[in-house]
Amino acid sequence: MSRLISLIALLALLTVASVACADVTIGMPTAGSTVGPSTAVTGMCSQRAFLVVYSEVIDANNVPIGTVPGIRHWTNDNNSFGVRISTPRLLSQADEHLTYEIHVKAYSHAPKSMDDAPDLGEAQVSVDSH
Repeated sequence: MSRLISLIALLALLTVASVACADVTIGMPTAGSTVGPSTAVTGMCSQRAFLVVYSEVIDANNVPIGTVPGIRHWTNDNNSFGVRISTPRLLSQADEHLTYEIHVKAYSHAPKSMDDAPDLGEAQVSVDSH
């Protein structure tokens, strides 16, 4: 009987956890696409959420260069989002191939720091500079 109660409690906990999670999808840009120095990021979230959108820059040798702050914005009334973020080039090496990992983190409220783990979900897509 004790195992049955434990199993029911575990199933109830998993059900509550799945309700709290939001699906976040990035519609544009698509994986592997080429982006300019400014990139439109669009998508959907399965519920109203506060989004943190930013990109990580990686050089041609797969060495991380840094993080480019993006924007912090609530989803639209229909839970869609559309923002523009910077995907800058290196001035000293304008011809160098760069990869950008664009992240969209969804929160139920505005986080205090970009390092706060998203409580609703996260999506990412990798795109190229050329």
